[in-house]
Amino acid sequence: MNQKKILSTGLIAILLAVSGLALAGPQARIVGKVTDGKGAPIEGATVSITTPMLGKFKVVLTTDKDGKWGTILNDSTFKYDYLFEKKGFISVNKAQFKVPIATTGELDIELLTQDQAVQRGVVKEVVDPYTLAFNDAVEKFQAGDLDGAVEGAKKAIELGPGKSGAYDMGTKVAAAKKDWDLVILWGEKALSIEADNSSLFGFLMEAYKAKGDKAKGAEYEKKFIAANPDKPEILYNQAVDFFNKGKFKEAEPILRKILEGAPDYANAHFLLGMACVNLNKIPDMNKHLSEYLRLEPKGKEAATAKEMIEAFK
Repeated sequence: MNQKKILSTGLIAILLAVSGLALAGPQARIVGKVTDGKGAPIEGATVSITTPMLGKFKVVLTTDKDGKWGTILNDSTFKYDYLFEKKGFISVNKAQFKVPIATTGELDIELLTQDQAVQRGVVKEVVDPYTLAFNDAVEKFQAGDLDGAVEGAKKAIELGPGKSGAYDMGTKVAAAKKDWDLVILWGEKALSIEADNSSLFGFLMEAYKAKGDKAKGAEYEKKFIAANPDKPEILYNQAVDFFNKGKFKEAEPILRKILEGAPDYANAHFLLGMACVNLNKIPDMNKHLSEYLRLEPKGKEAATAKEMIEAFK
């Protein structure tokens, strides 16, 4: 088979679509201590960590004998919800708590019995209606009940109209439903309260583009890229741009950087394999196209990958 023809086929087959793979971002650490109403450590309390950004994500930790707990947050660009529970005590939810990138955040919580909460007059604070509505919406979102999650978000927003967390969570739920009008309404409101919430830029970019507002879509795309320069999907688009311009040497290191942090990024393996053909790195071509076929045996580029491997045997 003519090599030039093969290379042309490979070039035509490359698409600009960004992979939807969820990937870890900049890390941080979160630690804390759980005590009772008298300041004594509580052993065996559970700490459930969730985030509306990742519908299925949930980590459950248990406090040690000193009441301490801690974990690594793989992507500290997100805000997380922390639910503290122990039988005999009133549960406490710390919603939308964010730890700065590459730092250690501390979150100490006091769990009270019902009698202690009444005596202190803080029952409403611990189990306020907004928190209950917010948690209910998150639980429905995690369970895949998007309609119920939207209704829960509306209730949380009604109960906490000045809380950015309600609008933030609602925006992500609306995006999952592809309700672009709500994404724009709630996303813009969230940013009006908390302007540096960069986690919303991508959702608003997608919403405005879907609504045909090219100017606003481009505005949020620029903000999204600026806020996430090392995100694999951003890097992948950069590599595609270089590849399609025939700048294979420039595309190669970007693709290798992606695969260092995301070894299962199938499209990056395929594009790197095709770049290696043009750079005359045939062993690397075989390696990465074979890896693409392992990850995506029926992928849209599978036929091209097989053809290339066979041609250079």
